[in-house]
Amino acid sequence: MMKMMGLAAAALAASGLAAVIMCSPADAHRPASAAAMQTASIHAPAYRVSEEAARRIAWRSGMDHVEEILLVDERWEVAGRDRNGTELTVDIHAQDGRILDHDPAIGN
Repeated sequence: MMKMMGLAAAALAASGLAAVIMCSPADAHRPASAAAMQTASIHAPAYRVSEEAARRIAWRSGMDHVEEILLVDERWEVAGRDRNGTELTVDIHAQDGRILDHDPAIGN
């Protein structure tokens, strides 16, 4: 069984699919796990903004719960909800961490 799970993980890594890791704002100050760091290095070695950093940027922009995060082209697409349960999406530049798009707009 463990061997099958290892083969499935290797197949996912080879196909370029990123794992979605769920965490909350309380996790923002914890160090990244070795598995999360390995996943980030496999999928985005050239980017300065890691998946964990993109989560922190999304939290700082008003997102309270991250539901999904994907690296598409040169941006992180983060989807989640704010404290009131309103759906939010934030696009973050993977090189410098700039917020490219925030829906709904910040302050609305």
